[in-house]
Amino acid sequence: MNILQLFPRIRRRLQYLGCKYSTRFKIRHLYAYDRNRFSRHSGAFHQQEREQKNAAVIMAYHIVEKGLTMPERRLGFGHDVILNLISLLRSYAETEDVREPAFQHALSVLKTYQTLHRAEGFPLKPDLQRELDSLLADYPDTQEAEQLEMTREQYFADISAPFPVFAESRHSVRHLCGTVSLEQIERAVSVARSAPSACNRQHTRVHCICDKQTQREILSLQNGNRGFGNLADKLLVITADLHDIRWAEERNDLYTNAGIFLMNLCYALHANQVAHCILNWSVTPALDSWMRTLVPIPTHENIICILACGDCPERFSLAVSPRKPVRQILTIHK
Repeated sequence: MNILQLFPRIRRRLQYLGCKYSTRFKIRHLYAYDRNRFSRHSGAFHQQEREQKNAAVIMAYHIVEKGLTMPERRLGFGHDVILNLISLLRSYAETEDVREPAFQHALSVLKTYQTLHRAEGFPLKPDLQRELDSLLADYPDTQEAEQLEMTREQYFADISAPFPVFAESRHSVRHLCGTVSLEQIERAVSVARSAPSACNRQHTRVHCICDKQTQREILSLQNGNRGFGNLADKLLVITADLHDIRWAEERNDLYTNAGIFLMNLCYALHANQVAHCILNWSVTPALDSWMRTLVPIPTHENIICILACGDCPERFSLAVSPRKPVRQILTIHK
């Protein structure tokens, strides 16, 4: 082969190497941009802004709210969480408007917690009882948080209703019982495929875990299923395929596309009468790797979240989980 015949190969090789190193440089730049913005604004580093304080209060009260509606509720639960919530509310009241919905709902949840334990005659630990009574004494008009009492028939009554009614009828269910069929799961995944994706690449994958021992081991790695995860009939591990990413600038597109698919899947599960609860996958690399020893998830798929699925009992409770008003979400730029 003479030198003239080698030129095209050399040119292609140089183009490949140039693209490869250019992409690596671009990735370093893009992730540095993300890291700097995260460090500058995230509540993981800062708690001074109102939204950061709201997020901390909501996260804390939601843990208590979930505990109040758990199928296997344990009296006296959440000692440290509630003391932390009380501390957050005290700090919040020093600088923010206590009429904010998050603050008011947190008080209502604590009032419900107090009333429940008084009605049951269950003595709380002295430090918790003292702090709880002191805080609620400062807000004597606080009403108990309304928990949704639901029958199975009521929960699935609106699955054929117009979309606004149908969407509002779907809730996270932790009172899981009984089984759901693989046919129900397959029908839901089939419908979820209608979710839009960037350039129709359809990044999302679903791994259905049926084996009970594997389920227990998976749930032991996740921090938000205590008290109900063991009641799930099936676990759906949602992943997204890195192979479908074409450019460095699409670094976040896996999660965007998987999130769109996930919400579509939740609606589809509800329409197929599968009760479910989304479990976050906010874990360390070690736990992510451990998961992959339990389930043969390809290394090129990022784990997004887990769905605990099952049927629901004839009667159960739901956390209210109030939504922010539209004015806090929608900004109109004219």
